[in-house]
Amino acid sequence: MSHAPEHSIAGLDVGSSTIALLLAERDEEEGGGLRYVAGARVASVGVQNGVIVNVGEATAAIERAAAEVEDRIGGRLPPACVAVGGRHLGGQNLRGHLEITPLGREIVPDDVARAIVAAREGLHVGENREVLHEIPRAYMVDGQAGVHDPHGLAGYALDVEVHYATAAATALHNLLKCVRQAGIDPDLAVAAPLAVGEAVRVGQRAARNLAVVDIGADTANLAIYVNGTVWMTDVLLTAGAAITHAISAQLKIPTAVAEELKLRHGQCDPRAIGEFDLVEMPESAGVEALIPHAELARIIQERAYGLADELAERLEDARHAGVEPEELLLTGGGATLPGLDELLRTALELPVYHAATAGIADLPDAPGERDGAGWATAAGLAIWYARYAGTGRRGGGRKRQRALAGSWKRLLGVVMP
Repeated sequence: MSHAPEHSIAGLDVGSSTIALLLAERDEEEGGGLRYVAGARVASVGVQNGVIVNVGEATAAIERAAAEVEDRIGGRLPPACVAVGGRHLGGQNLRGHLEITPLGREIVPDDVARAIVAAREGLHVGENREVLHEIPRAYMVDGQAGVHDPHGLAGYALDVEVHYATAAATALHNLLKCVRQAGIDPDLAVAAPLAVGEAVRVGQRAARNLAVVDIGADTANLAIYVNGTVWMTDVLLTAGAAITHAISAQLKIPTAVAEELKLRHGQCDPRAIGEFDLVEMPESAGVEALIPHAELARIIQERAYGLADELAERLEDARHAGVEPEELLLTGGGATLPGLDELLRTALELPVYHAATAGIADLPDAPGERDGAGWATAAGLAIWYARYAGTGRRGGGRKRQRALAGSWKRLLGVVMP
């Protein structure tokens, strides 16, 4: 079997409910932009809360996605950029300070590198965690903030703020093991909140401070950007499955039936439903019954407020740190729930919009979703690889990965410029 085109890039998102594999290629005639080639979305098994719980099941599911794409392109997949998700993800900002000697001379790349090393000294991760990303996000020269690139500036002191994204070592190991056993070479690993951010921030430059939340099945990935650079990444515990479980518990029906009810008749605002409207219980319930539509909406609304509370807590933390988010962008399968955007807009007192997945031409909508929401993470992975991992040719990110040495040797990652 032949290989995919030389300029192709694969993004693999192993989620709790769906595995999404997307293949894109650089369109040299369009200035090197990315164009959708093929993709597959298959049901995920062996994954809970974003982490592998059954190696055999998860491997088989990834294999099914890979086989679908390879059948469509008539060739082998290139090495893939893989999303790392789950509640084990962590993010923090640290500062490094460097005195420039001789005093007042121009800042050179070695000075920037030493300032970053100074920030890294404040990072304490045990053997059970790996660093996925080390992202310099802001600089100060002689106390002057707002410096995006300090190279060539004269100064006495250089400060840098660095964002670190970390993951549980065992969760990362198990994920990459499944990917390899499925016949895919994992070339880079990217924290899921950052991958999503790459896919939906395009065209949102007007907002100085931007929050992006990707609502999946078991978790919701949150990233906050300041002036186009990541400021915070976090994982929220309230997502689509929490709403499904609430419906199941309160109506005393199986989870699968509750999920079908949510997908068919879900609504976050009981006021949008007639007082006496009824909905039929799905055939999968095995019984014929009618339930008040407004009651279903009240259950969904109550759990959706749980997500709003989690978001409000993170946004308040940002405000205490001097970061005032101006917009919240929603994406992911859970974001399509009717009325959720308005509920969050009211609860958070913040403009809330459905984000379109951008950056890849000809990207199709997944069934039942809109604006490419189902592809957001996988698309973001391809965009990330194209932007930060060199040429985008097969294996192009490996040299950079090996350069992230020290106690970081077991990770797959990339330092953003």
